[in-house]
Amino acid sequence: MYYIPAGGFSGNPRRTLEDALDAFCQIGHQPLIALALLGNIGSIAFFNFAGISVTKEISATTRMVLDSLRTLVIWAVSLAVGWETFHGLEVLGFGVLLAGAALYNGLHRPLLTRLRRRGDESGGAEREGLLHGDSTAINSDS
Repeated sequence: MYYIPAGGFSGNPRRTLEDALDAFCQIGHQPLIALALLGNIGSIAFFNFAGISVTKEISATTRMVLDSLRTLVIWAVSLAVGWETFHGLEVLGFGVLLAGAALYNGLHRPLLTRLRRRGDESGGAEREGLLHGDSTAINSDS
């Protein structure tokens, strides 16, 4: 990133995507930036430790749900404090995010199994009647 030219998109004098030397200089001159950086590092470390502990003790699915709730809580706090404005499309996006995570983790399988069982109980006799009898293929050459 230090060497990739960004032109007018960049905000640094070298007109590159990132300027690590300037970042270190700013951290050295502004202790508040160093404090924020240490807070961010501590937060990420605690989040990873908590995630590994939850996965080890409970399950990865529980970790996924807690991670989604963390995103929801951060979003709600930022709305309450006034750092963001509400957009209804974000609710839809969050729903798509949760649905995708649920599908990836296989949370739909128990629901599909339950629906299949319920369908078998109601239409089992009809299906059984259709399947009995001659099972010769329609397009057979014999």
